[in-house]
Amino acid sequence: MRDILRQYGIRPNHQLGQNFLCDKAVLQREVAYADVEKLDVILEIGPGIGNLTRRLLERAGRVVAIERDRQFEPCLNDLQKTYPHLELIWGDALEVDFPTFDKVVSNLPYKVTLPLLFKMLNQRFRKGTLIFQKRLAERICARVGEKGYCRLSVALGRRAKVEILETLGSSAFYPPPSVKSAVVSIERTKPRFDIPSEDAFRIVLEALFTHRDLNVEQALARADYRVFSQATVGRISGKLRKKTVCMVTPREFGEIARVFGRLSRS
Repeated sequence: MRDILRQYGIRPNHQLGQNFLCDKAVLQREVAYADVEKLDVILEIGPGIGNLTRRLLERAGRVVAIERDRQFEPCLNDLQKTYPHLELIWGDALEVDFPTFDKVVSNLPYKVTLPLLFKMLNQRFRKGTLIFQKRLAERICARVGEKGYCRLSVALGRRAKVEILETLGSSAFYPPPSVKSAVVSIERTKPRFDIPSEDAFRIVLEALFTHRDLNVEQALARADYRVFSQATVGRISGKLRKKTVCMVTPREFGEIARVFGRLSRS
């Protein structure tokens, strides 16, 4: 890997949170976890020097890679000459439109992992195999009442089965990060319960988890949304209103969202 860095004069950009996965065994396992097939269209965010990209191209029908750092352009263009089924999109993954894809396999930049995950939630895909900070992975997988339980746990858990496959030490990366990482599997499932809209659900989760240690009634009273008036909050069952936010189940969050969804349409 360092030969490639020297050849193309590439230096990791710390401001963009670039830590290249260099452990060949981990790269092979990541691709194996993803179960890449010949007809698959794979989305990769942040291909960098192409360590993972090359392995995906050996198995997939097409790989679409989104990269914002132009210092990788010569390296990735050379890779594209060898593998013409590589499509490159230059730009910020948070700003460009995602293409249609079957699976996403990526080593996500730590600094933008959370907004990228929320953006992915709005896409139709079968499976994701992602590497990002272990602490965030634990939050995503957290259950009701656990310390890491958060809006992403609820939002992602409603539509997917999420699992930490393995933990990675800093030695698997160059330069080595100061935190541990995790390989995470996200398998899309049928939604576990109905919601009025994604926007309504997002607003409810954001409003409540901002005050996760208060009860539902108190948290909504402090929320910066006019729709959460005392009268509308009163339509939530009394038992649920008095429940501490971090003890509210995903289905109960859906119940709260449906209350405000009905009101917004009336």
